Amino acid sequence: MSILTETRPDPSNPLKELELALQQELTGGRSKVEVDFKEAYPLLEQGIAQKLRKRKLMDRFNAVFKHELNLVQFRKLLNAERDRRKATGDVLECPTCGQPLIAEAATDTMEAA
Repeated sequence: MSILTETRPDPSNPLKELELALQQELTGGRSKVEVDFKEAYPLLEQGIAQKLRKRKLMDRFNAVFKHELNLVQFRKLLNAERDRRKATGDVLECPTCGQPLIAEAATDTMEAA
């Protein structure tokens, strides 16, 4: 749930107006989906670890963030976020037991759809 401030730009300050316009541009469209997905990623991985179907997770994600992703797009974002975190060394751990949430063999399986 992205935080967007709905403020009117001050017409006397063009820099503030430009900053607000750029912020809205960054959070609109495709990048908004990516920002929302990065925000929701830890919860999505927890759901996957609890054996929830990816389709159900995708449906909930779409409902909450008001997107219209299909399963292929959802998996693509999921794998891209996993790759990004793996490259940066950002390992997601279970908040309860501390075990890593991603099983290496299960990153791109079709049976969990």
